[in-house]
Amino acid sequence: MIRKAIILVSTVLISINCTIAQTPTKWRGASGNGVYSETGLLKKWPANGPEIVWHYDDLGQGHSSPAFANGLIYVSGMEGTTGNIYALTPDGKLKWKKPYGTEFSESYPGARSTPVISGDLLYMYSGFGILTCMDANNGNVKWKKDVLREFNGQNIQWGVTESVVVDGGLVYVTPGGKKNNVVALNRNNGDLVWSSPGKGETSAYCTPLLINLTSRKLLVTMTADHIIGLDAAT
Repeated sequence: MIRKAIILVSTVLISINCTIAQTPTKWRGASGNGVYSETGLLKKWPANGPEIVWHYDDLGQGHSSPAFANGLIYVSGMEGTTGNIYALTPDGKLKWKKPYGTEFSESYPGARSTPVISGDLLYMYSGFGILTCMDANNGNVKWKKDVLREFNGQNIQWGVTESVVVDGGLVYVTPGGKKNNVVALNRNNGDLVWSSPGKGETSAYCTPLLINLTSRKLLVTMTADHIIGLDAAT
């Protein structure tokens, strides 16, 4: 799938200038549930659709969503077999493009995961299960971890599509398997903080969701055969 990044003047669903709480710095927005609190949206679209303000045509192949942070629009794409992160300015100019590694080019080829931005760090999880942490200001790689290899996970039929979850000092990701079904990594260096065992099944095409309870924070996700809830701290 060849993609274009298009901004529509009449449907400012997510504004670059909106508050941090409302800005989608990850897939499905700040809360991970696809609900946004923007106001002033059109009640009815023009017959011919909203006016196109600008478009960027060189994103390669991919299936991800854009994320907004630091006054930039971040999106992933694949050129050839190389996955790239593209950082665009609000007026559609390419500020930088940096590769993060080989992407999934078999069935439904293209970048899958949406980049996740937390402060000055950007996290991208490839279709082959390799997690890359980059400087969100310039795309320079801070650290990289082959999650599936290191934690004895197995890739799934159409490639990993999970967008990792970043909260506090941790990055949550789902290798799948019996010993390291879900792991929490140090967001600054990728070191393992905790690991949760599973039943032995693979991961699924799912991004975890954090739920704030009165007593604790719960990490909820899905594997091939189960929906699971874990104490996010341990």
